[in-house]
Amino acid sequence: MSIHRFYINPDDIDGNIATITGQDAKHLVNVLRLGSGNSVELADGHGNHYMAEIEAATSKQVIFKIISKRFLDAESPAHITIAQGMLKDKKMDVILRHLTELGIKEWIPFFASRSVPCPDAIQRKEADFAIPKSYSNRKTTDVRVERWERIARESIKQCGRSLLPIVHQPMSYDKMINEAECYDEKIAFWEKSTIPVDAIRERLSNIPSVGEQRKIIVMVGPEGGFSEQEISIALKNGFQSFSLGKRILRAETASIAACTLVQNIFGDI
Repeated sequence: MSIHRFYINPDDIDGNIATITGQDAKHLVNVLRLGSGNSVELADGHGNHYMAEIEAATSKQVIFKIISKRFLDAESPAHITIAQGMLKDKKMDVILRHLTELGIKEWIPFFASRSVPCPDAIQRKEADFAIPKSYSNRKTTDVRVERWERIARESIKQCGRSLLPIVHQPMSYDKMINEAECYDEKIAFWEKSTIPVDAIRERLSNIPSVGEQRKIIVMVGPEGGFSEQEISIALKNGFQSFSLGKRILRAETASIAACTLVQNIFGDI
C-alpha cells in the first residue's frame, strides 16, 4: 500500500514537529481515516520530503513528529513557463493540473483580446489588452489564484514533484509581454504560423544556458486564438511563432502539447 503524501507549508514545521490544518487535516482524518501512529510523507514545495508519524489528529489540526528528511530532485532541467490566454475557469484548472505534472516552473494566465471570460468583451476593441472589469476586483482574483495554487499543491503530491510551480496573478497581455523580457527563448504557438513545429528543435538547440537552466516561455492563446495584432506585438518583442501541425487543437490540448514538446527537447520527457 502506497504511503499518503501531503503538502506542508515550511512555516508549519518547527524542529521535528509539523502541523497541518484546514482542508488537508479534514481530508486526512474524515476521508482517509488516518490517526495517531500512522505514517505519511510531507513535501514542503521546496524539494524537502519528510517521513512523519501522526501524534495527534482532529479534523481541524493534525500534529506530526518528523522521523527523517531527504531532498528529492524530481524536477525538469528546463525552466519552462507557460503563458496561457485566459479560458473559462474550469478549463484553466484542468490545464494547470496537467502542466504541473509535466514539470513547469511558472504559469502566467493573461487576458488576450479573444479570451472568453470577458463579459464586457463586446465593448472592447481587439487592440484593448486591459484586464476586464470582472477580474479588476482584487478579492475575486485572489480567490481564483488561491484555487489554482491549491490545484498545483494537489498535483505535486500526486506526481511526486519536489518544487511548487509559481502561479502568477492574471495579467494583461502587455504585462505578460514585459514579463517575458528575461527569458532566453520566447515561443508563441499560433494556428496561422507557417513555421513547422520541427523547426523548434533546431532553434532551441542554440539557446545558451542561464545558470543551470534554460529559461523558456511558451505562449498559448485562448479559445479564439491570437489576433494578428497580438502576434505582431509578440514578434516585435522577441517571440517566434510556430505551428503545432495541420490540425486545429483546442486551447487546453495545445498547452499540454506545447509543454510536452519543449520538455522533450530540454527536459526529462
